[in-house]
Amino acid sequence: MQRQDYTDGIHTTPELGKLGHPLVIKGVERIEAIILPDEAVRREAELYTHALSRIMRRDYNLTSVKIFWFAKGFRRRMRAKALLYELVAEADRLEDLARPYELPKVNPVATCTFRIVSDDTGVLFDALVTADRALLKLLHSPIAEDAEQNITPFVRSFTALRKEVFGFFGG
Repeated sequence: MQRQDYTDGIHTTPELGKLGHPLVIKGVERIEAIILPDEAVRREAELYTHALSRIMRRDYNLTSVKIFWFAKGFRRRMRAKALLYELVAEADRLEDLARPYELPKVNPVATCTFRIVSDDTGVLFDALVTADRALLKLLHSPIAEDAEQNITPFVRSFTALRKEVFGFFGG
């Protein structure tokens, strides 16, 4: 896999979008600005659905930065963990719904490397990747026409998490 480019402050994937331009990953500068005592953990996400690829590329880094700063206070950390627990539960629900179906052999729509700055952001990463795989299975299943409706509770949980951490002005 190629490394992502850092050109003019824009982080892109090696894959091209529908218009033939590299796919953009937002918030890279903000997440890279967080200084950690240990070396940064980086994880690669192979994303198979356009919906979750877009959410991951557009929102993961900025949401991770906000979670990192939001969770510095004990009560806020407990609130973030509760919201992440709800998000994981929705991802697991999707995974259970998709379990009877095979994972189709298709190429990912995007392959991106993301920085994990805390355990909480690792949980967020895993939930998004789990939901992506489940949605892919559902889109290639006999219940494909309901796949978009089945992802709605997951997206609602993700939105609730973002709303909570973005309402905090500490970072």
